[in-house]
Amino acid sequence: MSTETTPLPTKPDRRIARILAASGQLFLELGFAATSMSLVAQRAGLSKTTLYTRFSSKEELFVATIQAACERYGADFITDDMADLPLEEALYRVGRRLVDLMWSPETIMIRRSALSEASRIPPAGHLYFQAGPQRMVSALTALFTAIAHRGGIGIADPDFIARQFLAALSGGFHSVLELDMAASPSGEQRDDFTRKAVTLFIQGLRKRTT
Repeated sequence: MSTETTPLPTKPDRRIARILAASGQLFLELGFAATSMSLVAQRAGLSKTTLYTRFSSKEELFVATIQAACERYGADFITDDMADLPLEEALYRVGRRLVDLMWSPETIMIRRSALSEASRIPPAGHLYFQAGPQRMVSALTALFTAIAHRGGIGIADPDFIARQFLAALSGGFHSVLELDMAASPSGEQRDDFTRKAVTLFIQGLRKRTT
């Protein structure tokens, strides 16, 4: 099943924004299975014809909804903007964005929904993985590849390192938040966690290359 979305036009399309706002609400409220294109069109105040001219299927819309969340939190960073920064600063800037994304109530709820439905509706879990975690891994892999080419630290397997960095950022409050056991951490707490995670990660990375 293809997970490609309809390319966004160069001129902002307000209807796409309305559709993604409506789909985001419905996927959170009802989950993937119970959300229909008819409900999305109704919530967005648009016709089904208008909806289908922008997104050809619910699967495509689900992917676009997750990608829109990644963009809102700045997770779609451009490698060239980060690769020339000092290693610690580059990883902090990227890590801070990913922490905000992964720890957001919106992301946690979408993840819960996708995983809970994955056993009954495998495409839901697959689409979530491709549009969310895999998208982040791909961006991080590109970043670590660029860092390796720059020199100064050896990275033999950028994809593996990317996955380990993402795993490091998923700790802290993330698991607690998923269980609704704590309020969302403050910006200061997120900064502190990200810097500690980055420092520890870099120490481990340097030990691997010595």
